[in-house]
Amino acid sequence: MANSNSAHREEKRAYWSMVTPAFALYLLVMAFPIVLSIVLSVSNYSGGKMFGGEKWGFAGLSAYARVFTDPWFWNALKNNAFIVLISVFGQLPLGFIFAYFIYAKIVRAPSFWQGVLYVPNIISVIVVGLLWQTIFSPYGPIAELINSIRVANFEAELKGIFHAAGGFSLSDGVLKKILDLAGPQAQSMFSSPIPDLRDLLSSFQNQPLSGVYHALSNLFVQKWTPAFLTKSDIAMLPVLFVILWMYTGMYLILFLANMQKIDAQIIESARIDGANEGQVMRWIILPSLSGTIVNSAILAISGSLSSFALIFAMTGGGPSRVTEILSIYMYNNAFLGSPNFPLANAISLIMVIISFALIALTKMVEKRYGGKED
Repeated sequence: MANSNSAHREEKRAYWSMVTPAFALYLLVMAFPIVLSIVLSVSNYSGGKMFGGEKWGFAGLSAYARVFTDPWFWNALKNNAFIVLISVFGQLPLGFIFAYFIYAKIVRAPSFWQGVLYVPNIISVIVVGLLWQTIFSPYGPIAELINSIRVANFEAELKGIFHAAGGFSLSDGVLKKILDLAGPQAQSMFSSPIPDLRDLLSSFQNQPLSGVYHALSNLFVQKWTPAFLTKSDIAMLPVLFVILWMYTGMYLILFLANMQKIDAQIIESARIDGANEGQVMRWIILPSLSGTIVNSAILAISGSLSSFALIFAMTGGGPSRVTEILSIYMYNNAFLGSPNFPLANAISLIMVIISFALIALTKMVEKRYGGKED
């Protein structure tokens, strides 16, 4: 009996000696910051006396009241909602569909497509953000392509005008057609449009027509300078597109790996019994992946609420604030201008509450409609 008690005490001692360091580390890096964040959110902390601030004091829920009355908070929350929607209802369905195409060998070279779709996940988020910022910039390849098309169309119209006139001509009819092609802005460039345009083109009489086309396109074709990331009505569209493009491959890998665990004989038997592809997916694959779908949704939600680096890199912190999300809104209040630590901590706790609420909702939906994995 004594030996049994001694062995039991020895087991407890060994258990606590292994658990205590991990538990202490958890308290230090997880529990303590959460408690401190709660305390700061209901205080008037502004750096403390060491940094020239006032003495700590209890401020109640004033920081939360300020958050909910700030229109920029609701703008950031709306943007986060868009990201959650594109993640859960964009990345997951596309990842599942692509995974099924590869699993069922509907596409050729499945390994190639698997690698191509997953590549964005292995590129640095900052690199991806800067790359797409360049693509969507007013001087990026999209703007260059559209402007080159506009110039080409304008020069093709000019070529038709001069071809109909039998070559280079400074007649009033030709000049009027050029001015009509140029549009209203041509009228504002000249005090006397036809004489002034004739004087301008007279210097090109002995030069190739290509020089005339180039000069007139530079003069009359207005450059299209898109501001994708600053226009309030479309600013989030490029961000949502990049998020969809970048992370769909991750869910493809998750779904494909779990599809490959399904017993192939079950699917083969179902097909022998007359089940089509839709029935196989509805009654075998989807129920088998219900847990994976829920876990992927949780990953998508948590990632959506912390999409800081990509948007910060694409927008430079969102100087116009139209693409600001909750994490950037929190960062701006904590570290830019005059820091407001209570407000920043209140925002962070609101983000945690929203995340838990969405995850709980996901679990409820899975419990109500999902199947059980084997």
